Amino acid sequence: MRKNMLNKLHEEHLGIEKTRKLARDSIFWPGINAQITDFISKCSVCLESRRSNTKEPMAESETPELPWMTVGTDIFYWNNNNYLIIVDYYSRYFEIAKLENIRASCVITHMKSVFARHSIPSKVQSDSGPQYVSAEFRQFAESWGFTHTVSSPHYQQSNGLADRFVQSVKKMLSKSKQDGKDPYIAMLKYRNTPLENLDSPVQLLMNRRLRTTIPTIKNHLKPKCGNLKNTQRKMKQQKMNHKQYYDKSSKPLPELQHNDTIRFQHNPKGKWDQGTVVRNNNTPNSYVIETPEGQIFKRNRKHLLKTKEDKIEQTSLEEANENNHNDFDNITDEHSLEPSFVRRSERSVKKPTRLIEEC
Repeated sequence: MRKNMLNKLHEEHLGIEKTRKLARDSIFWPGINAQITDFISKCSVCLESRRSNTKEPMAESETPELPWMTVGTDIFYWNNNNYLIIVDYYSRYFEIAKLENIRASCVITHMKSVFARHSIPSKVQSDSGPQYVSAEFRQFAESWGFTHTVSSPHYQQSNGLADRFVQSVKKMLSKSKQDGKDPYIAMLKYRNTPLENLDSPVQLLMNRRLRTTIPTIKNHLKPKCGNLKNTQRKMKQQKMNHKQYYDKSSKPLPELQHNDTIRFQHNPKGKWDQGTVVRNNNTPNSYVIETPEGQIFKRNRKHLLKTKEDKIEQTSLEEANENNHNDFDNITDEHSLEPSFVRRSERSVKKPTRLIEEC
């Protein structure tokens, strides 16, 4: 009786508070509020169309000890061409290269060219693009001796520095093209411009300023060693300030465990599909999940929702498919000899006999 009443209360799939208010007018039994909450938290229709999770507190990344120790990379499209970008996490110095194609071999060749100029980094951070998750890139990382970290799909914050620089560089290139200016001069001046409370990217990377089209005295172009400890202190303070501002509207999400029943989003604003947690992905807030159909995905915690639903076993789906297959095998030849056409209303319609066929 109570379950039937809960079904009637939630027929229109209102939220928890709305359903509670609806029940107060006419229905009551001990513990009804808790049962309404539990009932709605298991509703597959509501879970599938649930709003996205709020952002989590910013994960603190370690400040690199040296220039070009950690770099981020990404591929972007601009003016009918693909480009590779590599950004130093310490100095914010960036390099871009026009790609002949977007195959892994082409990306690797241009990365080798950049690393040959600035040295091999200890760590390379990228998104989960096919070029970066390929076996060829994995072999490149092993042979050149750097650690490669891949961010979760649809979660750009994990590779946020490279993504932000993609937007900045595209604006820079577009403005130069619109104004008829040389884009290389624009990039040169950007690299030579001091950062907030810090030296310029080129000073942090090379300990010197670059000569540009703007007149300068020779003394400014002399190499000058910076204070490494002071620079790191300023960088850490900047990160703390950014995190404090970012975390004002964030909410921490509980950790997930192996075999937890969850819902996940294929894309940031998509519907929530069923899945199960397989394991932690060994990177902050990243998990490997499996769907009832046996598909494997990697998602950030922001795109995962722990539910109280019963787990759908993959074996049951396989049995259902096998039963369906057996049902098709039992169709007799008599039915197959008389073809019919099914409309959207699923009403079976026999094919009309043409006059020419009766003659």
